[in-house]
Amino acid sequence: MRPLWNYYKLMKKEEEIIRLFKRYLANECSEEETKSFLELFHSKEHESFFKELIDAELSKKADAEFKNMPNIKAELSQVREKVIQETTPSFHREPIQLKLWSRRIVVAAMLILCSSAGLYFYLRNQTSNNGQLVGDIGPGSNKALLTLADGSQIVLDEALKGNLTNQNGVRITKADDGQLVYTINETAQAQNLNDGSGKMLTNTISTPRGGQYQVNLPDGTRVWLNAESVIKFPISFVDLKERRVELQGEAYFEVEKDATKPFFVSTDKQEVRVLGTHFNISSYKNELDTKTTLLEGSVKVRLLNTKRVSQKVLKPGDQSQIRATSAQINVVTVDPQSEIAWKNGRFFFENEPIEDIMKQIKRWYDVDVEYEDNMAGKTIWGSVTRYGNVSKVLSVLESTGGVHFKIEGRRIIVRK
Repeated sequence: MRPLWNYYKLMKKEEEIIRLFKRYLANECSEEETKSFLELFHSKEHESFFKELIDAELSKKADAEFKNMPNIKAELSQVREKVIQETTPSFHREPIQLKLWSRRIVVAAMLILCSSAGLYFYLRNQTSNNGQLVGDIGPGSNKALLTLADGSQIVLDEALKGNLTNQNGVRITKADDGQLVYTINETAQAQNLNDGSGKMLTNTISTPRGGQYQVNLPDGTRVWLNAESVIKFPISFVDLKERRVELQGEAYFEVEKDATKPFFVSTDKQEVRVLGTHFNISSYKNELDTKTTLLEGSVKVRLLNTKRVSQKVLKPGDQSQIRATSAQINVVTVDPQSEIAWKNGRFFFENEPIEDIMKQIKRWYDVDVEYEDNMAGKTIWGSVTRYGNVSKVLSVLESTGGVHFKIEGRRIIVRK
C-alpha cells in the first residue's frame, strides 16, 4: 500500500500546483498563494512537473494559433523547448524573483502567440533537409457540446464566460474557470420545465475525443466528463421524486446530498443508486467492462436487461465490474485515487494491458492507433501527466521495455 499512498500524496500535490499555476497565469493569486506557488516552483522535487505544465500551456497556445499550419507548429515545438529551459528554475543560481518570473512567462507566451508575417515567412524557410518535419500531438483540453431541449447547440469551449442562455426559468452560465453551472430561478414554475406532455425537458453535454468538461447540475451535483463521453439530464429536478441522469463513456460524480430524492445514473448495462456520494463510472462501448468505483458514501449497483434481479452495494474502495459477455456483477477492491487519476490530470497504469492503455491515449489525444506486432499479454505499470504532448506519454511507456511507437500525423503505430 505504501507506493499507492505515495502516489496519492503526489497526485494531491500536483493537483494543487495545477490550481495555483492557472491562477497565477490569470493574475488571480493572493499574496499567500503567490508565496506558496513560488516555493513550489523553486522546489527541486517539482521541477519536471513544472516543465510539463509550461510545455502544455505553450503547446496549447501554439495549437490554437497555428492549427492549419503544421510546419510552423513543428518549428515552434523547438522554440518551445528553449522557452521551457528559460522559464523553469535553475537550482544553481539565486531564486528568481516574482517580477522576473512574470516577465518570462509573458515573453514565452509572446514567442508562441506571435503570428506576424515575418515569423511566418521565417519559419517557412526553416525546413529540414528532406523537407519533412516530425510533428507531435498536443494533449486534450476542455471541449464539449451542449445540446439544449429545443435541439439548439452551444460549443462550450468557444462560448464566452457569463450567461449562455435561459431555458424555462433555468439559467445556464459559463463560470470563470470554464465549468458549466445550472441555476434555477426562484420564479421558475414546474409546468414550464416539461415538454407539455409532463415529461421533463432535458439537456445533453457531449465531449469529443481530445475533450473533457465539468458541469454543475441543477441540484448542485458536480460532474467531470472524460473524453468521448455523453451525459443527459433534466434541466431541473423541481417536483421530481428522484434525480436521474444517463451516461455514456466516463464521468466522476460528486452528488449533492438529498435524502428525499435519490440520485440515479443509468448506462446501457447498469443503474447506480445514490443519496450523496463520490464515485466514478466508466462505461465505454469499446471497453470490455463497465466499472463503478466508490470513493465516499454508499451506492447500489443494479444490473439492467436481465430476467433475475442482480445488485450489489459498494463501500469506499470497492469497484463493481460488469463484463459485456456476463450477466453478473463482480466486486473487487481497488485504489480509488488511481481510478480517478484522469480527473486529476494524470494517466495511471497498474499492470494494464497495452491495448487498454492505447484506448485511453486514443480518446485523449484524438488519434488513431495501429498495431504492427501482436501485443497480446503485454502489460505496463506507470504514471504520467495528461497535460504533456503524446510523445512524452509514449516515451514513458517505451521506458518499461518491450514496446515502441511511431507517430505519423495523427496515427500512432505500436510495435515491439
